[in-house]
Amino acid sequence: MNRIKLTAFRFLLIIYSAIFINSSLQAQGILKVQNGAVITVQSGVQMVLQGGVTLENGSTLSNAGTITVKQNGVSGAADWVDNTVTAYNYGTGKIVFNGSGGHLLNSKNTFERIDVDASGHITLGSDINVNKWYLINGKINTTASYKAIALSNTQMAVEADAANTNFANSWINGNLRRYILTSSVNNYVFPVGDASKANRAVLDNLTSDPLNNLSYIDASFGPKPGNDAGLVATENGQAYISVNPGGVWYLTPDVLPSSGKYDALLYFNGFTGLVDNSFAILKRPNASSNAADWVSPSGSTLPATNQPGRILSSGYARRNGISSFSQFGIGQFGSPLPVTLLNFDARRLTKVKVEVKWQTLTEINNSGFDVERRLDGELVFGKIGFAPSKAPDGNSSSTLDYNFTDANGFSGISYYRLKQVDKDGRFTYTHIKAVKGMGETQVSVLLYPNPNYGQFTIRLDGVKKAFDAIITDEAGKLLRQLKLVNTNNVSISGLSAGTYIIHIPDVFGPGESFSEKVMVIR
Repeated sequence: MNRIKLTAFRFLLIIYSAIFINSSLQAQGILKVQNGAVITVQSGVQMVLQGGVTLENGSTLSNAGTITVKQNGVSGAADWVDNTVTAYNYGTGKIVFNGSGGHLLNSKNTFERIDVDASGHITLGSDINVNKWYLINGKINTTASYKAIALSNTQMAVEADAANTNFANSWINGNLRRYILTSSVNNYVFPVGDASKANRAVLDNLTSDPLNNLSYIDASFGPKPGNDAGLVATENGQAYISVNPGGVWYLTPDVLPSSGKYDALLYFNGFTGLVDNSFAILKRPNASSNAADWVSPSGSTLPATNQPGRILSSGYARRNGISSFSQFGIGQFGSPLPVTLLNFDARRLTKVKVEVKWQTLTEINNSGFDVERRLDGELVFGKIGFAPSKAPDGNSSSTLDYNFTDANGFSGISYYRLKQVDKDGRFTYTHIKAVKGMGETQVSVLLYPNPNYGQFTIRLDGVKKAFDAIITDEAGKLLRQLKLVNTNNVSISGLSAGTYIIHIPDVFGPGESFSEKVMVIR
């Protein structure tokens, strides 16, 4: 058996076999350890290789020192290829990859420590098992099937050098597996990202309610699959309108925990369009590209308004008390409503007068309200008046009452709505109210709130009997049958979030019906 033992002094080695030293420093250097040969690097030895390493099956490397792998020239190969069939541990030393042309790393064996200090990159040609990854410069590229694995469950098993702030210079572009011990380690960082940047994920507050049964978590970051069509997620009374296209995170344990919780921090490096207090972490199954699958993790909570994890300056989105794992994205709420409307009503006072009334709970930057009307048979709404905001400078947190009288002698069905206008010109519409002119009497239908959480009120004014009504989906499939009198509390909480149609035949007279969309949110 051929043996080379390197004792404690600095050693520059360029070798073509385990027993042959080539004296030409300009040649393409490679350390090739043949079957049966043993290389021993003792503690304190620094072995610098101007080229790559090939370990044949049956050879052995025992490293207690430092082996630095560089290129021999700018474009020379500096790969680490180990053809060992039966895996073993290289020893307690470290391997430093330091080159500009890139490194291929392929080995079944276990490294004690790998320092990534390459202005190029490292590409994994197999799963690479390391007790400690120390990231200085250069990204680690994996594929869909290979992983950078941190075997130690200590917090610093994946560590950034002081010059690698926030893993900006070195990270894993692909799959990272970290072994964890949540009963004693409170925080783990997963410095994953894409080809251009790190978008790390952090699991925090682990020891207060440890996750049981888990040994490791696989993490990666990538493009968001699918689009936002069908997104129906809501939280704390607000609807999510999109999931940021900057990317999604995948966090997958070896087994699902049956108990325990954690807080998640997702760093939105390179994301655009986020607004303070209007974003939060959502989850859906790993394989899903369906926007309807996005949900707020059950039992979890968000930090308070203007706290880290809710504002852009923190650099991350945070959600506390999560008990499961999956695909995670950063959902975005719609802009805060400029006006909170308590109610909106229209009723006929006489043959020639209709009163429109509404009440606001809060107003922000509100200029006022256009009152709009459409008569039965007309195709579009037209403005019939304007009610300026009663709020001082358009802002109020007190209840304010409004009314508008329309000179309307139309005997058929009249439809009313409000167009709320901000001071900056933006606007939103209320839902529609219908009024029927019937001599000195009137019939009106009021539905509120809309959107709702599956419970709403329908009020029929000016009627003296009960009316049959139906609720259908948008395709016309019958879902509910109702019997309506003057005031009716309706529950459709058994239906999923979406848009439904309520239809009240003949409520305004024979052949004159009421139909309106009902938006159910969750």
